[in-house]
Amino acid sequence: MNQNRRLALTACVAVVSVGAAIASVATAPRNIEPVAQPTPTSPGALWTVDAADALGSEFATFEDLVGGRFAGIEGGVVDAGAVLVAKTGLTNQETGEFEKAHLIGIDSSTGDIRWKTPADGVDTCSTALLNDMILCRTDGAIVTVNATDGTITRHPTEWNVFSVTSDGTDIFAVEGEPDGYTVRIHRGTLDDPDAQWSLTLDDTWTSDFTTGDMIRLAGTAGEARLASATVLFDTESGELIDRFSSPDCARARVDREDAIFVIAGRRCSDLFEFHSDLVDSTGRVVAGVDTQVDQRVYADTTHGNDPIMFDGAAIDPSTGERLWADENLRGEIAIVDGVVISGYAPARDLRTGAELWTPDDETGSTLPTAEHDGLAYLVGWQDILTVDPATGARRASVSIDGLLGNTQGRSQEVALQESERGILVVNETRLSRIP
Repeated sequence: MNQNRRLALTACVAVVSVGAAIASVATAPRNIEPVAQPTPTSPGALWTVDAADALGSEFATFEDLVGGRFAGIEGGVVDAGAVLVAKTGLTNQETGEFEKAHLIGIDSSTGDIRWKTPADGVDTCSTALLNDMILCRTDGAIVTVNATDGTITRHPTEWNVFSVTSDGTDIFAVEGEPDGYTVRIHRGTLDDPDAQWSLTLDDTWTSDFTTGDMIRLAGTAGEARLASATVLFDTESGELIDRFSSPDCARARVDREDAIFVIAGRRCSDLFEFHSDLVDSTGRVVAGVDTQVDQRVYADTTHGNDPIMFDGAAIDPSTGERLWADENLRGEIAIVDGVVISGYAPARDLRTGAELWTPDDETGSTLPTAEHDGLAYLVGWQDILTVDPATGARRASVSIDGLLGNTQGRSQEVALQESERGILVVNETRLSRIP
């Protein structure tokens, strides 16, 4: 067993109509009975899907449909409730290309593969759904995948689409020339993707090689994380609210139901003078510190007016008041069921700062990276651990070796992914749901 295994887990407004869809082209899934060879359930799991069984090829692996969510660990699904959609294929050892790629629809309760269809022309996808459709992109088109039956439909545009997402009613698309310095964000429909508004960002560039969703939405607040800038915009009007670009930068983000908060670094390239601000989605500076804030929250169940952790301090998001602070909670943390947890510092109550429990060094780490039903999940040296966030008590453990089986020399690294119906353990060759 590798004792060093670690969890590797990221202007102007004009109403125009230049990118409307030309036609929609659908590709039906190829359901051949049986759809896939079932995978025996790994010890400790509710179900298991092996890439080799899903594709019918010994050397098959999974690839993250959303792209880079778990750093160096491949795999992961788009959660569509009753169905989880994954991408599997073969990596060409000479070119590095992912070939013979297929999308598979996995029953989230049983692990059965409901459908399988070739993934030709499907690049990265969004975690947001439009009805029962997953939104994806490819060169010159927005692509939808029906999560129920796997039907793929291309909606051609005149754009080079970088990213697409949805608020459940409309779509939001980011597009621009691959080597250009103008990026545009649009709101519209699949048939008319810039029907509502268009926001043009000059002196801005981005690329396909981003991690996770490029656009995030919360109420009337929108955030686009581009290669050269992060921007906040109003989803109703398309108005640019704030922009963080050189010499400033956006270092982290906190999402709430109806607001987005950005941790912005000021003069990020300055090696001698530091300042960081906590900025809300109206552009208001909530709090600031004269230091560089490098913060990452791996699991976050906060909502509404709960305090926001900023440079080791709990900040009231309405007033900016500093409620309490612990310098040991700077950097990597998780917030589960009102408890702030780090890898090695004592866990504290989010609202009061009261110390609740001290980490157990025997697990190797107590930093949760996922949450479900009020419990925290983390990757230990040899096991996936389930922990009560209020007391630190261990509720359950699942052997990583047992979940992965014989990896035949391939990666033994795992990541945890939250889904509507439970926690998924992600590996490049296997997906498992655990209790």
